[in-house]
Amino acid sequence: MKQLLLAFLVALSHLIGCAQNDSLAMIPDNSITVRTSELVNELVILKLKDNKANRYKIYPTENIYILIKLDTQTGRLELIQWSLNTDKEFSATLNGDDLSIHDGLNSFELYPTQNMYQFILLDKATGRNWHVQWGTKSSDIWIRRIY
Repeated sequence: MKQLLLAFLVALSHLIGCAQNDSLAMIPDNSITVRTSELVNELVILKLKDNKANRYKIYPTENIYILIKLDTQTGRLELIQWSLNTDKEFSATLNGDDLSIHDGLNSFELYPTQNMYQFILLDKATGRNWHVQWGTKSSDIWIRRIY
């Protein structure tokens, strides 16, 4: 991201330098504004693409066959069971609700507790917390907000 910002600043200084050059005095001032706006839009798009590339995280549990996948943009959680026997592999939704307030922040993080079945889900942008429990039966799976 720092490299993109540096490239933007170099391009901006080049545009300003060209605008001040007497041989290019015919360039309208608004063309610099338009090009700068285009560069800013390109930077925003690149940042969003970067967020999408780092959107998901997988967390181990104390059960060696169970992992939890977190969508860091929405707070959605999925239980993943892997196995050497494909008929024993599955995934199940722990939380299918979008908990985000802001788009594209990747602000959710999952923290284990001393209980192997329970985690704390934190929205790092807002400070909101949820108590998450996983299990192999649907009756053992739940999530609730901590106020």
